[in-house]
Formats: sequence, C-alpha cells, structure tokens
Amino acid sequence: MTYISETPMKKIPGYPLKIEADEIDRRFREVLGEFENPSVPLKLKVTEEIELKGGIVRQRVEYDVDKGERVSAYQLFKKDLPQNAPGVLSIHAHGGENIFPVGKAYHCHPVKNDPAQYSYLAALAGFRVLAPDSLCFGERQAQWGYSTKFFDEIAAHEELACQGKSLAWKSVWDNSRALEVLESFGCKSMGAIGWSGGSTQAYILASVNRKVKASACFFSFMTLKHQFNQYRCCHCLYHYIPGMMKAGIDWDQVVSLIPPRKIFLGWGALDAGTPEVMYRSFISAIGKRCKKESFDKCVYVHEEPTKGHEITMPMLQSALDFLKANLKVISKN
Repeated sequence: MTYISETPMKKIPGYPLKIEADEIDRRFREVLGEFENPSVPLKLKVTEEIELKGGIVRQRVEYDVDKGERVSAYQLFKKDLPQNAPGVLSIHAHGGENIFPVGKAYHCHPVKNDPAQYSYLAALAGFRVLAPDSLCFGERQAQWGYSTKFFDEIAAHEELACQGKSLAWKSVWDNSRALEVLESFGCKSMGAIGWSGGSTQAYILASVNRKVKASACFFSFMTLKHQFNQYRCCHCLYHYIPGMMKAGIDWDQVVSLIPPRKIFLGWGALDAGTPEVMYRSFISAIGKRCKKESFDKCVYVHEEPTKGHEITMPMLQSALDFLKANLKVISKN
C-alpha cells in the first residue's frame, strides 16, 4: 500500500553525507548493532521429512537463534544433491495478511510454473535451500492484546527499539544464524533470495554479512531521502533503524557495500511500492563504487516494464541463472 504525501517532510541539510565506503560501513554497523558473535549454540535438529514432486526432499529443521528463541524452517533439496552444493537462504515476502500466518510455507509449494514458489524452484535448480520463518510470521507469531498480523510486527519493532535495537538488526541476526545452519549442512558457497520484505532482508544481510556471495532481490528498494521527502510508502519496518538518518547514511549507500560480491535486482516499472527513483539510486550507488574501486560487474538487473510488485517466470529464471553463475560448488579437496 502506497500513497504520496502532499506535504513532504522538511529536508535534512546535507543528508545523506558523501562519505567513503569504509565510513559508511562503520556508521551502519554502529547503528545496526552487533550480530556476529552469538553465544547460543544452534542445537540444530531435523524433525520430519517428506518428498515433494520433482524429487525434492523437504525437511523440517529447528534451531536456536538466541536464548529461549527457537526457529523452524524448511530445508529443500534434490535427493541426489552433492554434499557441497551451494546454499541459498530463501526469505519469504512480507506481503499482505495472507503471508503472516504461513511465513516460510508461502514459497515452498511444489508448483513449477509459479514464480512465487521460489524456495521450491531454487531447490529444483540445484541449490540447498533453507526457508525460515521471520519474526512475526508463521510459527513465530505472537499475540499483542487486540493487535494482529502487521500490528504484531509494529509491537515487535517497538520492543526492539526500546532495547536500542531494530527489526533490521533482528533480521540480520536471525538470517546470519540461518547461514550457520546452511554451513552445518555442508554449504561453503552461499547466497540469498527474497521478495518484497524478504528482498529488503536479503540486501541488508548481504551488506554486512560477507558470507553472502550473491543475493537475488525482487522489489522493495528503499531510499530514506526519497521516502520522507517525496514518497510516503507504507511498507515493512526493516528499513527504519533508529539513528540512521542522524548518522547521515541511506540505503543506497549501504547496498554499495556489497561489491565485489554480486547482487541481482528484479523490478517492475508499475510497482507503486518501489518508486523508480529509489531503484535507480541502488543501481547508481553500486555502479559508482564498482567503477571507483575497479571491481568487475556486481549489479545485475531484470526489469519488467508492464508489471508491478509481481515476480514473473522470466524474472525468476534470470535470478536463478544469476545465482548459478555466482555461487560455485567448492570442492572438499
């Protein structure tokens, strides 16, 4: 849901600051918070296994992300998948109220011609896929008095903010633990894929966790300078980190930290939730850093001129081809 404000907020002078990548990285990590040194073991457990169409095995996996906080996920893979096959963290969309109750399951249905089933289709393409529930979705929903669904996320963000944290930090923490799970299953080359709010989580994760070698992101490319001065997009809360604007940094600068690792951006020109100026800002910032530091091509795009906030099969196929090209199987020898 999106609307354009008739009274844009007053611009902050000099925002965002023109600073070098090392300083962007330092400031972003400072406002985001520590996520790299968890003290709680995963206590990884596979609790059930079924076979889906196409020879895909789907396991239910459980693991701890923090003290007293256990997450359930689906692991999907071909029956004959090599032990060291590339791993892909598949992050479900934020979407409408129909996704909150199901979370991880939304993208795992065995339907070959439905691009929304990218967890299943990535497994068919030869990846070991881990699809967890994000906080407030699926088996991680909570009741907050009269609040339901999206209000659960608002309340969770409020609680985290009162602890000096954010929903963005929580997503990076949890998704970094998910990467540990993929490593435990033998993956040495790992990427991420996500749609909408899952896209946001994927590019935030890739910006700070260098285990992510390639990320495929569909829609929801946000820049705060446009969000608050031109567009008033009602979206998920991952973009809003307390102190980020005060630190003088924006999301296009943050995603420019991904190179020399690779990122794929899928975008529909009719997507009201991802204004073109925000999408182009991402491409420009990544391209400028690559040029300045003489990196090889790092940003790949697939644009659909007649589509909105909707993955198409050509877009998904481009993303899977991108992941295949940039997540190489690493030999044990």
